Amino acid sequence: MVSAWPGTERRDQHPAVFAEDVRGLVEELFDEPPTAFAFSSSAITTLELLARHPGTLRRAIVHEPPVLGLLPDAQRHRDALEAVRTAARTEGMDEATRLMTEVMTAPEPGADSPDVRHPGDWLDGYAETSPEPPTPELLELLPRLGELQPLFLEHILIPFTTHEVDLATLGEVGPRLVPAAGIDSRGQLPHRAAAALATKLGLPLTEFPGGHLGPTERPAQFARALRALLAEV
Repeated sequence: MVSAWPGTERRDQHPAVFAEDVRGLVEELFDEPPTAFAFSSSAITTLELLARHPGTLRRAIVHEPPVLGLLPDAQRHRDALEAVRTAARTEGMDEATRLMTEVMTAPEPGADSPDVRHPGDWLDGYAETSPEPPTPELLELLPRLGELQPLFLEHILIPFTTHEVDLATLGEVGPRLVPAAGIDSRGQLPHRAAAALATKLGLPLTEFPGGHLGPTERPAQFARALRALLAEV
C-alpha cells in the first residue's frame, strides 16, 4: 500500500489514502468484518479507517499510534520530527534515524495515566524476563525495511504523526476500539500518545509485553498476551 517505492517518484503519503486501500482489501478478502491489529503508523491508518467506515472492522487493536495532536506538548514534538525529516533530506539516514530514536524514546514526565489493563497473566514474573533474540523471519525482513527507511522518514513520518484523528466518530465505535501500548515504553512518545487516545475516548489502555516494537522484541510473550485479548468476549 506504499505508492512510492525506491526508483519511482516519491511523494507524501496520507492516512486517508491508506485507509481506503485497507478497506478495499477487507472487502475483497473477508466475508465479514475481521479483527485487526496494527501498530505505529499502521495504527493511525486503522484509526482513519474506523473513522471513515466504522463497520469495516469487528474490532481494532491499535498499538502506540503516534497521534501527536492529542498531546499537550504536540508542537514541540512536531518541530522535533520536522528536524528528523530535514536531516533525512540533507544529512543522511544515520543522523535522521538517530534523531528519530531520540524523539520517540526520550522519557517524559507527567504522561497521561488512564485505566491500564493487561490481558492474560503475562505480567506475572515479567520483570525477570528479557527480550527474545530476533527470529530468522525478522532478520530476513530487516534489509528490506532499511531500503524503505528514506521513504518513511521523508514522506510518511510527518503526514501520519500530524494527522488529526476524528475523536467524535471514534467515540461511537466504543470498546470495539482497543488502544494499546508496550509496558517498556511507558513515558515515551508513542506510549503517551496511546494513553492520551484512551483517555480522550474514555477507554482503558491495554498494555502488552515489550516496547514500541513489542511484536518483534518479545514475539512469544506478545503473542500470548494478544491471544488472551482476542479470547475475551
